[in-house]
Order: sequence, then structure tokens, then C-alpha cells
Amino acid sequence: MPSSPRRQTAHLRASYTGESASLAASGIIRRDSSPLPSRSGLGLDACSAPQRRLRALLALGMFNHGPTSWWPRLVTLADVTRYTVVVSPRYDDLVITTRAPYNVACWLVGRDRLPQIGLPGLRVDSSYDDGWRLRHLPTGATMTVTGDRHGRLRGSLNNDSNYARLWTTDVPVSDEEYAVLNGLPLLSADTETLLAALTVRLCAHAPNESWDVGIWFNDITDRPGRRHTHHRRLSVENDRCTLYWDSEPHPEDLRAALTDPVIGLAGARVQPIGDSWSLNYGHACLLAHPVAFRP
Repeated sequence: MPSSPRRQTAHLRASYTGESASLAASGIIRRDSSPLPSRSGLGLDACSAPQRRLRALLALGMFNHGPTSWWPRLVTLADVTRYTVVVSPRYDDLVITTRAPYNVACWLVGRDRLPQIGLPGLRVDSSYDDGWRLRHLPTGATMTVTGDRHGRLRGSLNNDSNYARLWTTDVPVSDEEYAVLNGLPLLSADTETLLAALTVRLCAHAPNESWDVGIWFNDITDRPGRRHTHHRRLSVENDRCTLYWDSEPHPEDLRAALTDPVIGLAGARVQPIGDSWSLNYGHACLLAHPVAFRP
């Protein structure tokens, strides 16, 4: 019996994201599935407004790293990209599967006796044997971090298993966290969509191996590597996002991930600017400067 259009779409998405087919299927909206979907049909960018905001904030945290980070250095989300992860976006959830769920959760969520605050406002909602359900208090959006490759939270629900002292939902958002969030400029829906697109394509790759984002720390291709300082700076002013980075991924790989005819952000247009490039989406634009890190 031939496979259904939804199953075909799930396998296609998984070939770009590294998800299992069942994990990918959970992120596809049924009305969008088709044998040969457009960019929007894979479900990477289809999400609720709270999810879009959460993913934009994650991008600002993960793509700022080093001495000239645009965000305060106590927001240490960039270290998430040191781990092998699979990012599986769903309409009302963002699932991260990894062999080291505890380590990843510790960078995402603040905890007792440490100066790092993770993503401001992100808390543990519930704990399981090998994963956590997280909730972002300011937006209400959820995340899942699990060691199960199919995105499941295995074992019994145990709210006393939070041995890392990760902050839970009964810990209110601190003044320090509010200061970080309130210090951000107003982000339009188009700007949030662009930033969120970076987050959900964190480990995207082409099935034919022509490009690979490589989780921003590893070059999985045979090309000469770039620098190894991993400095990044992602800033926002009005609807203009500016990204500098001096190591992986190769610039053409990031551009391909955002504009690929299958997995790219629908409606995005790219314009070369010397060694750099601009990606335009609606009224927002992302200026990407990959050659040299600049303060």
C-alpha cells in the first residue's frame, strides 16, 4: 500500500532535520501535508504567536556568544549548540532531542547558586525520567527536552526529580530576568519570524550533503574549517537584524538552509552584499556578515 501524503511529507522533513519520521510527523499540520510540499508545508515555521516569540528569544540567546555579545553574558544559551541535538518544531511546542538532555536543560533554565539565568523566564513545568517539559512564563509557550529520539517523555511524572535544582514554575520571574527582556527593542511579527527561522534550522542539512549547518559548532563537510573561537553577535534595531559570526557554519550553508526550495522560509528573499548577504522577510531583514567578527 502506498504511503500517505502525510507520511511522505514527514520523511521529506526528516531528511533535512535529522528527526525520526514519527517525530517529524508530529510537527506537520495535516492540511499542509502533500507529496511535494512548498516550503511552508513542512511545518517548521507554522506556530502560535507565543511559540514564535519563544523561538526568537532563543535565537537571540544562542547566537550571542563571546566578549561582544549583544545580550548580557549571564544569558548562556550559546552553549546549547555544543551538544548534538535535533530540533523538532511543532505548532504549540518546541521539542529538542539529545543524548545529553540534562546538560541541555541546565543551559536553558536558570538554577540555584549559579549566576547564569538561561533563557529569562523559562522554567521546569514537569520532570520525567529522561526529560523535562519547560514553560516560558512571560509567553506561556512550552518546550520539551528529552533523551528519546521520538520526542517522548518516558517514565513516570515526578515533580521531585529536579535534582539539578533547576528553577520550576513556582519561581517567579526575577527582576534580573525582566531587565533582560525589557531591554530588548520591540520585535515585530516579521522580525520574530526571521529569528525563529534561525532557531528551528539549528541543525538543518541537505539530504544530498550539499550543505549542512552543523549545529554552529561543527563542520560536517570535508571543506576547510573556519575559525574556532565561535564568536557570535546577533543584534536587532527596529526590523533590522544583524548577525556576525567567525566560525561554523559556512556562510553558504546558512543561506541555503534559509532559502532552500524545500526547507527554506517561505517568502524570504536573499540579496548578496559583497562577502555578506541580506535576507528579507516582509518588513524585516537579516544582515549576515560571516567573514570577520566585528564588535
